[in-house]
Amino acid sequence: MAINRDVRAHVEKSYPRSKETLRTSAFRIQGLDCPDCAIKLERNIAALKGVRSASLVFETAKLIVEHDENLVSSSTIIKAVKAAGYEATIEGAKAPAKARGHFWTTDKRAQAVLVSGFAFAMGGVVQLISGLSPIAIALYAVTILIAGYRPARSSLASLRSLVFDMNVLMTFAVVGAIILGEWVEGAAVMFLYAIGTLLEAYTMDKTRHAIHGLLEFAPNHALVKTGTETKLIPVEDLSVGDIIITKPGERIPVDGRVVYGRSSVNQSTITGESAPVTKDPGNDVYAGTLNHEGYIEIETTRLAADSTIARIIHLVEEAQAKKAPSQQFIAKFSAYYTPIVIATAFGVAIIPPLFGGSFVEWFYRALVLLVISCPCALVISTPVSIAAAIGAATRNGVLIKGGSHLESIGQIKSVVFDKTGTLTSGRLSVTDIVPLNGFSEADIVRVTAALESKSSHPLANAVVDYVKTLDVEVPKTDGFVSLPGRGLQADIDGTTYYVGNPRLFAEMKLLDAEVEPLTFAMQREGKTVFILGTDEKLLGLVAVADSVRKGAKETVARLRALGIANIIMLTGDNKETAEEISLNIGIDEYRADLLPEDKVTEIEKLSRKYGRVAMIGDGVNDAPAISRADVGIAMGAVGSDIALETSDIALMGDDLKSIPYTVDLSRRALKIIKQNVAVSIVTKIAFIALAVGGMATLWMAVFADTGISILVILNGMRLFSRNVEA
Repeated sequence: MAINRDVRAHVEKSYPRSKETLRTSAFRIQGLDCPDCAIKLERNIAALKGVRSASLVFETAKLIVEHDENLVSSSTIIKAVKAAGYEATIEGAKAPAKARGHFWTTDKRAQAVLVSGFAFAMGGVVQLISGLSPIAIALYAVTILIAGYRPARSSLASLRSLVFDMNVLMTFAVVGAIILGEWVEGAAVMFLYAIGTLLEAYTMDKTRHAIHGLLEFAPNHALVKTGTETKLIPVEDLSVGDIIITKPGERIPVDGRVVYGRSSVNQSTITGESAPVTKDPGNDVYAGTLNHEGYIEIETTRLAADSTIARIIHLVEEAQAKKAPSQQFIAKFSAYYTPIVIATAFGVAIIPPLFGGSFVEWFYRALVLLVISCPCALVISTPVSIAAAIGAATRNGVLIKGGSHLESIGQIKSVVFDKTGTLTSGRLSVTDIVPLNGFSEADIVRVTAALESKSSHPLANAVVDYVKTLDVEVPKTDGFVSLPGRGLQADIDGTTYYVGNPRLFAEMKLLDAEVEPLTFAMQREGKTVFILGTDEKLLGLVAVADSVRKGAKETVARLRALGIANIIMLTGDNKETAEEISLNIGIDEYRADLLPEDKVTEIEKLSRKYGRVAMIGDGVNDAPAISRADVGIAMGAVGSDIALETSDIALMGDDLKSIPYTVDLSRRALKIIKQNVAVSIVTKIAFIALAVGGMATLWMAVFADTGISILVILNGMRLFSRNVEA
């Protein structure tokens, strides 16, 4: 046994095992122009030795590969992509600089289309003069070779993977046309296909750039201050805690906090709101936003790769990777459609000639069917619309985290608002202080501030802000306890104090007939009242008031105009305050005196009563209720990681008008998806019938297929023009 162990040790030392070094790499793919092509490329990469998994999202042209570096490197993956007829760059790396000039004169695909188009036109001229002469045939052959180079190269890779995509079908159709001597149709088919795929790629690239282009708002360099010196460095070299300088008219390069200076900043790239926001020392600022008028120094709080705008783009790309129900249906439909039509084409080519039909005639009809069998327009009809809608929403400060959520928000039957910080501004201020039982106003402020300073509730902030305006010393507390849904408890100099809502003191049997009417009177004025007391007596009342958020009433009216009749407000506040605010805003239904767990129960009840429910809150305090709703919407999520992660839809700003905008955008997207699907299916069915009947030609089939593909893309891209109404 000892010898065996020695031998094993010697072998392992001399011939060490190569350790598996798994890594995940992301690539940007250029030239991807159809969903089938994306599926084919994904399969090709997944089949490489050493690749654990590969995922390619057509809408974003982003390829994510988990692979063993020892077996397949990133450069090998890039070569495999190139072999399939596309270009790839590693995510984060700079893509090769594009030549300046017009698209049609700088893009290689466009140049190929122009040259092949010229050859096709010249072939037509020669044919008019001297018929289908060798010169005309040569010009048509040049058209086929130039326009068909990329499709032919891609079709070879597809055939190796046994994938019958549009490139394979078109190549077969053109080869078949040449065999039949139909040089004109073969050239026309390939030229039309080339220009069609080029236009598809161009429009999809614009769609993708609309999202990823947000990163271009953030500068590549930052002016760093070290002592009395400044230095311009790449943003990638910045560290958390660095001090950077931003001058008037410059964009802020990274997320940070103002430490010196004062300015107004346009945050429309993130929140969608163009009105400048004042920034003082202590305020947060975000990469890509525009510094309007002041010199400010900013302390970096996030690395460039982790900036808010980068995280938004990452979440949007994740959202576009999640298939909506309509996309899943189309994917299943197309999986059956293409094989059935190909089988039909095979039958059309073989069966009629067996019964005396002309082989040439029926073979031609089969070629037309092959062209029609590609479901490009159908497959692209849904994702392009969803991508455009999500892109438009992002540009307007609304982050929709998936196609399913985009579809769901348009189907909601009721909208539920949390009150504080959603329908109201959340910026409470102290309005009344009422001493009781010999306790002075100053003592009420001191003790209340001492307890509230330990809390993060908006009521606490109102008291803490108020005490800062007074010359009052706040005592230290011991034994702090939070009483959820009721208040706070802590010890000061050996005495236990309580600050809470009237419910707390009613349970303690301290709310007497003298104080209760006073609290009701203030509550009827829309104020929130909390009480200070001990185990034995009440010491004082503190009332705070919140203002209704700008645009709340108009938002409720717009939601009703969209046909949403059930609008409900939930609040932990008292019934009187809830009633006052709901009347001001125009909400008929409200639930008051709710604990956090009660809000979840109410959402469940409303869902059973009305159907699909959307819940809007701050995404932090209302997280349980938001997650329980059919669609959870977090407001003011620009500075909140929790809100971004927990909600289905995040409003980056505080503009309530974004809610009816999102509902309307969803409904328009659903309408356009239905239009696209209907047009695609009807066109396919019509051309299948025409092909079998011998009334459709190859070039007509190509024109219909690529034309409809371009039509559905352009129809979907109309959603980009949807903006939040002022």
